Amino acid sequence: MTAGTSIPETAPTDTAPVRGNHTGYHNRDAIRLLFILAFGSEPVDPARAGPGDPRVFRGEKRAMAMDFLVRYPDYLADALLDRYQTEGDPSLLAQAEAIFDADEPSERLVGMVRWHRGAFQNIETALSILRAYGMVTPLRQAGGLRRHDFRIEPPAFPFMEDVIRQHPSLAWYRDRAGLVSTLAGMRSGSSLKDEQYLHQEYRDAPLGTEIPSIKDRVLARIRRLKGMA
Repeated sequence: MTAGTSIPETAPTDTAPVRGNHTGYHNRDAIRLLFILAFGSEPVDPARAGPGDPRVFRGEKRAMAMDFLVRYPDYLADALLDRYQTEGDPSLLAQAEAIFDADEPSERLVGMVRWHRGAFQNIETALSILRAYGMVTPLRQAGGLRRHDFRIEPPAFPFMEDVIRQHPSLAWYRDRAGLVSTLAGMRSGSSLKDEQYLHQEYRDAPLGTEIPSIKDRVLARIRRLKGMA
């Protein structure tokens, strides 16, 4: 999984994985995580940041919250509508509508399990792949901090460009991670998850079950807002 090489057995990018993941799905999960960490990162040293320098992503909980929005396009669309109603930017409404025009809430959904702290996915396998190829380094905690951070290493950036050249369909992950990163900003994982907990379907999903879709409710909201525009 290095720049200039192809990814073996890459799973389809438009379907949810079956239980009992195989190599292709692990690679897909690793690539999705890489884009999320890279787009949600910041310079290690902002005062001295330069092209090709490593960057840092702050917080595993934040990564989970952003991953949820990539994996659940209907919740992302609803978050865009919230921003649209706050800011009035018509492009936000258009982006939410485009998600449904492409049938992403059905075709792109990759479920996450509801656990004690909200949507959960064990990222250890994906992270171990990225670490083995020198893309991401988990940072050790110091000073009693419990937050888990990740350093995105310089080889990650040319790799992301190269993998899209080899597999153009993976550009969806790049574009979606960029959109989610813009929407999330530098808010903490707790802040993002608190926002997701406002959805009854998310909040009330029994522990250990997949969080349900809200696509019908969001589609109705889009139609209502378009009628008011």
